[in-house]
Amino acid sequence: MSFESVLKLFKKMDLGMLDARVYLSLLSSGSLSVSRLSEELGVSRPQVYASLNKLFSRGLVEISGGKPALYRAVEPSTVVKAFESELKKLGRDSLYYLSQIKRKEEVRHNIWVLRSRMGLYRRFKSTIKEAEKDLIIRGSVSFIRRLLREILNAQKRGVIVYTMTYNPLKHKEYNSTSYELKYLAKNLSKLRIALPGDHYIVRDSSLAVVSYEKWRAFKRSNYGLIVEEPILINYIVSDFFRNWYESKEICDKDIELPVSLTFHKLALLEIDKLLKKGMKLVGSFKGWWTCTGRRGVIEGEITDTFIDIRRGLMYFGVHTEGGYVRVGGPDATIEEFAMEEVTIFEDQSARH
Repeated sequence: MSFESVLKLFKKMDLGMLDARVYLSLLSSGSLSVSRLSEELGVSRPQVYASLNKLFSRGLVEISGGKPALYRAVEPSTVVKAFESELKKLGRDSLYYLSQIKRKEEVRHNIWVLRSRMGLYRRFKSTIKEAEKDLIIRGSVSFIRRLLREILNAQKRGVIVYTMTYNPLKHKEYNSTSYELKYLAKNLSKLRIALPGDHYIVRDSSLAVVSYEKWRAFKRSNYGLIVEEPILINYIVSDFFRNWYESKEICDKDIELPVSLTFHKLALLEIDKLLKKGMKLVGSFKGWWTCTGRRGVIEGEITDTFIDIRRGLMYFGVHTEGGYVRVGGPDATIEEFAMEEVTIFEDQSARH
């Protein structure tokens, strides 16, 4: 296996040697600007820029909107899957070669642009596949149906999936008895119907993929965003929760314990429901102390939940060895502890 096999794959995609070199440089070095790429490859900036535009249009690289703009390579598996029906054997060889390249760890939080419709849907699917703990998904019924296989596989892995769909305006008779919703309700663990809104997916509170094709006022050719910035992800999650809280429930299957969750407000609803059933719960919370910013873990019995939607005040009440601690979300201010992740257990001793 060599660079020649990768070059053959790119040529099948009507891309040349420079395009392959640009992609491999981004894959190995992480996000780079045009000038840095030009220096690394020893070619002029216009040549690099033209190559990046071709790769970007194919959905093989992503771009941030900062100054200077940064480019990064999509995952090797994404490159191969786009053409695997035609290039199965060559694709397997190329994926093996690309996977051997060690990628530098990046701590940068950024926003990346996806222009390709195919690239956007591949990213939606890969985001669902990457989820380890929980997912929020919002979009039309056709959007949900298109991603249903990946969603069901996530549920089988134990991922808690919150799915919110909406009534297409052209189907005003659409309601909870419609065939589409019955089909989704039969297969999904948690489903609600709300007013039309944006299409997006957030996994594990760490990455969001947003489609803004329908924002026609912008009149741009771009199709979507990949959001890594925690503050913006929190805004998206908060938007989802507000709509979820006021939406019509279609199905809401109980979670099985133990379970780990990252969406604070949705975890509150789950725990509130379990507490009202008389269950005694213990939680292990990862996060940080709001007064010092010091990271830590607190453990104890979850005795109560406080949910005030109007004031936006929501927290867990946890009895720890050190006393009573209020655990808020990532934007916690008056609470003593800000949650990043919680693992919930049932206190089995309470049954005896």
